[in-house]
Amino acid sequence: MPVIAGAGVLAVVIIAGLSGIGGTSIADTATTTVAGSAVSVPAVPITTLPIVVDSDLGIVKTNLANTISKGNVSDDVKVVQQRLADLGFAPGPIDGVFGSGTQQAVWAYEKLVLKTPRAQAKGRVTDAMWQVMQDRITIPPRRLTGTGTTHMEIYVPEQVAIVFKDDAPELIAHISTGVQNPDGTPQTWCETLTYDTGPNGEPLATPVTKQECADAKTPGGIFRFTRRYDGKRTGPLGGMMNPVYFNFGIAVHGADNVPLAPASHGCVRLNQTIAKVFPSMVKNGDRVYVWGQDGRQPEQYSKRDSLPSFNYADPNATTTTESTTTTTAPTTTVAPTTTVKSTTTTPSATTSTVGSATTTTSPAPTTTGLFG
Repeated sequence: MPVIAGAGVLAVVIIAGLSGIGGTSIADTATTTVAGSAVSVPAVPITTLPIVVDSDLGIVKTNLANTISKGNVSDDVKVVQQRLADLGFAPGPIDGVFGSGTQQAVWAYEKLVLKTPRAQAKGRVTDAMWQVMQDRITIPPRRLTGTGTTHMEIYVPEQVAIVFKDDAPELIAHISTGVQNPDGTPQTWCETLTYDTGPNGEPLATPVTKQECADAKTPGGIFRFTRRYDGKRTGPLGGMMNPVYFNFGIAVHGADNVPLAPASHGCVRLNQTIAKVFPSMVKNGDRVYVWGQDGRQPEQYSKRDSLPSFNYADPNATTTTESTTTTTAPTTTVAPTTTVKSTTTTPSATTSTVGSATTTTSPAPTTTGLFG
């Protein structure tokens, strides 16, 4: 986006959302079933409210002496961090240190406001970008839910998620969802997994090792947050921080690795700093709208389409064994060996040290998003 100059006020309108959004649809009057639960919620109208960048020459702007990027430490970095925070992009501490949190906030800004294709995001701030960042920027939801409501919108193509409160952005975050093939379809993974609990969460006297596969699918659709865990939780596919579930085993959670590209087994990864506060921003029952990689609107997914990819036995497995470990109170250990059925290599699962986890409900069935 070029720097805006000239007399008067020029409103630069950047259309939010994917192509095809707008007008009326069956979603305006129909009832949409929330995938993964028996709850039905009234569908809301598909909106066409744009992201607006209003360049007002009355705004007193500053200039950056140099382009800033990861590793820089300066007052310029601190000023940019504050502006990102004011807009809702959550760069982390406002300390003048351009770390990974600030880089991810800049990625989200580039992809959402500047409409930079995900793979082309740079994570650095030029003076030209800074001039636009200082303008009045309005970021509305793609689905208006009204005063007194909180909802989350997850844009898989952009790898950005937003928590809206009273239809105003409270948190805008870079995310990493399910690994994709070059054509955008979910990538298939096959790994050796170790389970120390049964289907209903009951401890197993002897851990069971299985060779399983599934698709790294982050399905589109309309959901609700249903349950959560406090602190670190580790399972067969790796570890995660403060997971809040919305589609069977698929959760929004903290992870150590939140790269620019999709990298999870299906879950929605946030950086660990944001994950500390995210659960307090949403409650069970709040709606979650997910725009899938295939370009459809959340209302266009059937309940079947919105299901995650459930694990199945690896058809090419050489052995399927049970561990001979006799520990009666085992600690979950994940050391997967991955065979990716794709031309693209699957990033390894995020790992975390096992910590104490407090559960508020029984675990869900195993899915691609169950800790990944």
